[in-house]
Amino acid sequence: MRILIIEPELAIINELENILLEIIPDVAVSYCSDIAAARNWFGENTLPQLVFSAITFPDGWGFDLLSSLNNIPPVVYMNVNDRFAMEAFRQNGIYYLLKPLDKTEVVKAVSRYRYLLSKEPSADEIPKETGNKFQDRFLVTVGKQVKLVKGEEVAYFFSEQKIVYLITFAGNKYRTGFTLERLEQLLDPANFFRINRQFIIHLSAIVKMIPASKSRLQVVLQPNTTYNTTTSSGRTDPFYNWLLGGFSMT
Repeated sequence: MRILIIEPELAIINELENILLEIIPDVAVSYCSDIAAARNWFGENTLPQLVFSAITFPDGWGFDLLSSLNNIPPVVYMNVNDRFAMEAFRQNGIYYLLKPLDKTEVVKAVSRYRYLLSKEPSADEIPKETGNKFQDRFLVTVGKQVKLVKGEEVAYFFSEQKIVYLITFAGNKYRTGFTLERLEQLLDPANFFRINRQFIIHLSAIVKMIPASKSRLQVVLQPNTTYNTTTSSGRTDPFYNWLLGGFSMT
């Protein structure tokens, strides 16, 4: 197994390498101590099977380095605190380690990689027509913890003072790091629709609809909200079509 460590602190590199050599008998470890060296490494070598990367470096960000690659290998991100935990998972990280490293957590990170690898379908198992893939899992912060919310649990997203919140059918409210514009690109349009500048709603969250002024609709949602859930001008007809599964009312 080929692993690349990208880490500015030599002590962390040595500690992590020793742990990996202990838990993975056939491991081959390479390392880079800064972003520039890592860019050169990726330009001269085949992709490793797994990367352990710090997030902050004197010459840049681990996020920027990995996201610039044409093909991104599985990444375990490392940092001295959990400040970037949500962003790490948004950047397709598979695990998040805190420094100083804990051997048990390193073992869990490697186990996560092996689990994800075992779930990858073979070429014969991949459907010829896979269609679009939409985001149906969301990572949110709860205090200092990171929580996974499944798409089927989401009633709606709404924006308040440039912060987008996720509301579950159970009535839980979580802050996200998305914009509504980005969510429109990520969500399955069969289930979610943006009714106005503030709300993207799930089909199952609709309780009833009440005619409003200028041929618009007030959409009553569950869980209930005091914010404006009236369709914007120009969105009412597309909203009707969405409700009918893409068919027009006329």
